Amino acid sequence: MRRSNLLVAVPALLALAGVLLAGSPRPAEAVALSMLVVLLTVVAWRFVGERPNRLQTVANLLEALREGDYGVRASGAERADDFGDIARRFNELAVRLQDEQRGLQESVQLLSKTLAALDGAVFAFERDGRLRLVNPAGERLLGRSAVALLGADAGALGLASLLEVPSGEIVAHRFAGQSGRWQVGHASLRSRSQEGRLLVVQPMERALREEEAQAFRRLLRVLSHEITNSMAPIGSMVETLHGLLPGAGQPLGDELDADLRHGLEVIGQRSAALQRFVGHYARLARLPPPQRVRVGVAALAERVVRLFDDARIRVLPGDPLELMGDPDQLEQVLINLLRNAVEAGGDNEVLLGWRRQGRSVLIEVSDLGPGLPSSGNLFVPFFTTKPQGAGIGLALSRQIVEAQDGTLELHAREDARGAVARMSLPVIVV
Repeated sequence: MRRSNLLVAVPALLALAGVLLAGSPRPAEAVALSMLVVLLTVVAWRFVGERPNRLQTVANLLEALREGDYGVRASGAERADDFGDIARRFNELAVRLQDEQRGLQESVQLLSKTLAALDGAVFAFERDGRLRLVNPAGERLLGRSAVALLGADAGALGLASLLEVPSGEIVAHRFAGQSGRWQVGHASLRSRSQEGRLLVVQPMERALREEEAQAFRRLLRVLSHEITNSMAPIGSMVETLHGLLPGAGQPLGDELDADLRHGLEVIGQRSAALQRFVGHYARLARLPPPQRVRVGVAALAERVVRLFDDARIRVLPGDPLELMGDPDQLEQVLINLLRNAVEAGGDNEVLLGWRRQGRSVLIEVSDLGPGLPSSGNLFVPFFTTKPQGAGIGLALSRQIVEAQDGTLELHAREDARGAVARMSLPVIVV
């Protein structure tokens, strides 16, 4: 008998049994009919009461999936009836959804790690211009945490102008965290039928400086070669002409003798000066790779200050920090920075201090001079604001520091008039 027919027949049989039981005069028949009623009641519960329970079970399972609980499983999948088939199909669906959820979580974790490892800042904006996503590089660039940035308008974050820059262009821009030259890229986004904008700001200052430095080094090698080759015979001819001149007791004539001797002296002096000049700049092209060892910052500062023996230089107390670097090259950097600060500050005090900042040692040289000139070329070779300057000290210093995975920057002092040079190098974690 099919279940649908049985569901109709069972109530009828129950009614018939009730009538028979009510009209039966003998105890034996009453007992037999009573047993029949119990049996039919069990059958009715089995085939009638079980279906609403199963429907409720299916509803509960579907609700669990809707809530994202893909670990739930239906029991009874081993049965050979319709409910067993439904249970098996449900479990297959739950396993598939669970696998997809796990794959999605792994993809999100991979994307999160990738964004965190990028040097470039990544910003994702909603259609209305509100910030929806930012990576750690973006937090550092804007100098604020993601919690403080998310939901803010692009204009309030100072990024609206970059969204108007043609994608792929390199522009100079000042952020709260740092300034320099940046490659700007942006594209349209679509998520859940919602449009948005993606902005990527890639730092280019260091790469461009390295490219410029390579160009300068190539130019210096050519100039050094040509000028040296030209100066050598000039110097030789000067010595030869000096030898041909009569001795002091046999002048050619007072005026002619003085002119010749003066002219040869000038030629010799300028030839030697030009060779020294080219030799100084050739150092940029021949900077040796750093020989790194453990360097104590306090000992490094003490050695350099002793070289100056100048009462205007005061060393501020700092933590006993160490870094991996070339001590000879770093001494040269500190000498350049301190000399600039002493010359700029006049009779005023120059401060040398250091502290730990994250995973770096930050060494600062502060002066009370007139401040920084309004020029972005302070680290460009040949550029100088000093009358007798060669324009090589800062360029060479930055090249040394960057070769040791550090940075060198100049800023206006915030606590007083003057400038501060900040050199940052990786710290040794004890």
